[in-house]
Amino acid sequence: MPLQSSIKVLGKNTTPSPYRWVVYTLFVMCNIMGFLIANTIGILLPSISADLNLTPTQQGILSSAPFWANVGLMIVIALWVSRYAPKILTLVTVILGGALILLQAWAQGFFVIFVGRFLFGITMIAREPARSLLIRQWLPQREVNHAGGISNLFFGIMVSGGVFLLPMLLNYFNGNWRTVMVTFAFIFFGLAIIWAIIGKENPLAEPEEDEKSNEFQIIVRIFRFKDIWSAGIGFLGVLMSFASFNSFLPTLFVDSYDLSLGKSGLIVALYILPGGFSGVLVGLFCKSPKSRSLILMLAGLVITITFAAMTLVENYNWLILISFTNGLAWGFFPLLYMVPFHISGIKPREIAVSVATVMTMASIGGSIGPTLTGYLQESLGSLEISLRYVSIAPMTLLVAGILLRKTPQTS
Repeated sequence: MPLQSSIKVLGKNTTPSPYRWVVYTLFVMCNIMGFLIANTIGILLPSISADLNLTPTQQGILSSAPFWANVGLMIVIALWVSRYAPKILTLVTVILGGALILLQAWAQGFFVIFVGRFLFGITMIAREPARSLLIRQWLPQREVNHAGGISNLFFGIMVSGGVFLLPMLLNYFNGNWRTVMVTFAFIFFGLAIIWAIIGKENPLAEPEEDEKSNEFQIIVRIFRFKDIWSAGIGFLGVLMSFASFNSFLPTLFVDSYDLSLGKSGLIVALYILPGGFSGVLVGLFCKSPKSRSLILMLAGLVITITFAAMTLVENYNWLILISFTNGLAWGFFPLLYMVPFHISGIKPREIAVSVATVMTMASIGGSIGPTLTGYLQESLGSLEISLRYVSIAPMTLLVAGILLRKTPQTS
């Protein structure tokens, strides 16, 4: 039965508890472990492909699988699960995520591992509404952008760390990607135990008075918010390139640039890690629509140029510098992700569904990118050229910056 009483918000006169950052940070760690699995498949793809005899197109489809789930089901699932208590929702999805990683580790062919990654993507999108509900339960409005910065920081540290350490872990297990996946599964189960003990609902949060809208009314209302579509457009292109480069850049470096998988992992890690730190600064100091617009447009230009440069420059030291510059530009992320939280008069469930709508558009990019790159590689016979085409996609951030330039941020 849906837990309608779980829709709570922090009262305006309620003093925020210091425990809020414990709960939110632990949730972010649980959530980002899912993104780590979804976005670091590129390191394991050479081993998986050799084991299962995958074509480039199949490799692209496999990389895109979690994002396909997002495209087709995110809004529907967000409407459904946003009625439930965020602690239980997080716990169930983390446990299911671990079980589905074990399924992938067992897979003997393309279809089973595809299904495992697709269903894993569903657990990721089912967990996402818990973030919106926890933010509304624990954090005052002035700390919303800070929360986005913290999330960005942990994403940078955990995902870049995963990309950097994965080649070492794979080497430790003598190239056995299945054992690596089993290790990830037990990490998920460990996080589930920690969340069950430490994760809490805010006892001081007040029940939301007006959560009587049915699902259709919520959809109609949020589809009228122009800012939702502007943020989604920005994410669509930049996630298309991000997913493509994550999936195929290690293969390009190993096959064409004669770089080891370890060096390739470091380069990929360096365009993920810096954005975590720059995102914290952006979340703290970006207060006006003009500065937000400027940051989004500048980020689009820098990410486009640096992704393209990675397909043109073969010198390892230059690739390190280019990757680091690309990573700094990802500090825009909390500004775009937190757009729904700043819409005047929006309700907690509407925020959850609005975020789902934005991330559905992001996932469209994430699902198209690797599959398109794999198809272009087979058609053109060149991975470098196919990645160059995809490197243009982050220019959608420029469009988002222009569309959001007159929209104020609530404080």
